[in-house]
Amino acid sequence: MPLGEVACSGYDVGMAQPFKFAVALFLLLQFILLGGCQSRKPKPTVVVVHLLRDLRSVYGSELDRRILDFEGSNPRVKSGQHIVIESDTGEYKDMLQRQNDSTDNIDLIILDAPDDAQASPSLELALPQATNVCTGLKACPANIPAIIPSQITGKRREAAQVFVAFLQKTPAP
Repeated sequence: MPLGEVACSGYDVGMAQPFKFAVALFLLLQFILLGGCQSRKPKPTVVVVHLLRDLRSVYGSELDRRILDFEGSNPRVKSGQHIVIESDTGEYKDMLQRQNDSTDNIDLIILDAPDDAQASPSLELALPQATNVCTGLKACPANIPAIIPSQITGKRREAAQVFVAFLQKTPAP
């Protein structure tokens, strides 16, 4: 047999082909298996507290300052996610009237006064459990109720509670 025929007979090449195919299959299988172990959706790194408040309130600018102080303190929920406060804008009285037991886009409501709860039956029911945050704000009336609606749960509720606790503390001069 001539030398050229031995090299091209497929014996040497034939043994290399299954090995290359097996290696490629093994690498593809590893990629598929290890790729499936990773989470496809990254965990959110921020918990946003949607705040309903009267932007034109007597203590509105003071509340703005307290929000900045809060966010500057690097607040976090127990799982380590950062807390961000986002004030919802709109006509205060209209937004209060739209609040009910199924509204889940507002995590915290800070009223100008307890009488504002009359705008919504669900707010009136929640008023006895409201927290007075007047001590943390200057130029406020005797009582500024902060309400976390009952339908707010989990990390959103925890973040709202952390913010309310911050507002109850007297600010540094």
